[in-house]
Amino acid sequence: MSGLAEWTVELILADDEGRRFYLDHYKPFRLAALKQEPDAFGSTYTREINFIEEDWLSRINNPLVKTLVAVHSNDRRVLSATSLIGPLPNRDPASNPFQASTEITGASDQHHNHVEASPLSFQISGVYTVPDARGKGIAKALIKTAVEEAINDAKQQDRKLNLSVIVYASNHAAISFYESCGFVADPAGPRTSFNPHKNRSEVELCMHYRRSAE
Repeated sequence: MSGLAEWTVELILADDEGRRFYLDHYKPFRLAALKQEPDAFGSTYTREINFIEEDWLSRINNPLVKTLVAVHSNDRRVLSATSLIGPLPNRDPASNPFQASTEITGASDQHHNHVEASPLSFQISGVYTVPDARGKGIAKALIKTAVEEAINDAKQQDRKLNLSVIVYASNHAAISFYESCGFVADPAGPRTSFNPHKNRSEVELCMHYRRSAE
């Protein structure tokens, strides 16, 4: 598909241009993904279709969330997306890192003073790529960029890095993908977590970044 040959990885900035891009391009990408592949997400299409503009912009306005997208160079269509959340106060990954980041926004400075020497904890929200753009290395490029962002933040603060991602334990393709990006499964194994958005329990696997992506 030559039409997908040109794409770039970008960080959506929390400025006027970034907010407009988020609403015009990221929002339809997200809603289409939720509708087409509901089992890939912790949220639901029914929930997010009812979001008002303030709800959509809450993530990009959150200073602890960096939203990374791969966009088509011609029409600016979003092909793939992920988010890097942190630094988070708890090194144990959250099933819903966005909620965790929202709860600590505004209190991060106080937390930082108490844990100056502790590892800097980040979490990747997971990556989703539209079906017609898969198999082209786009998702791996996004994860590589997110990893580099986290590594640079930790280096700037002279801290060790604790970077993780949560996947469904039954999603063997996702587990293999993150392994190829330098993540390893937590030795504690799968855990069960209740998802209030779907009103059911999910079996999750925590994976930690351990080496540079190939």
